[in-house]
Amino acid sequence: MRLLVALIAIGTLATPSYGQDSTKLGPNSSEDLFQCGAAFAIMAKVYQEAGQMDRSTKYQAKFEKLAAQAEDVFAQSNRSESDAKAYMQKHVDDLIAVSAKDTKLVINFSRVCDQRFPI
Repeated sequence: MRLLVALIAIGTLATPSYGQDSTKLGPNSSEDLFQCGAAFAIMAKVYQEAGQMDRSTKYQAKFEKLAAQAEDVFAQSNRSESDAKAYMQKHVDDLIAVSAKDTKLVINFSRVCDQRFPI
């Protein structure tokens, strides 16, 4: 139940704040694929639970694109697709744990990921 409350809070607070300064982003790394993929998976679920299917679909598509890229990175290192999926799930689980403690941190991270991967 706490997870659902945290996810709804993320969705409620995850509106863009256009008055904030732009964040300067460095080059993407393969780890960004997993971290932002996890954020997008969570946001897809949040918006689904909130009944905002258009946003949920957008974040699901972003997640799927990054998950495919992450699997490619693992394949280049002779690691399996199941290893990539397990590693992505670990990132999702870790981010959910963080959201239970600090929802705003996860929201801000999702915003950075939206800038990094605008898809």
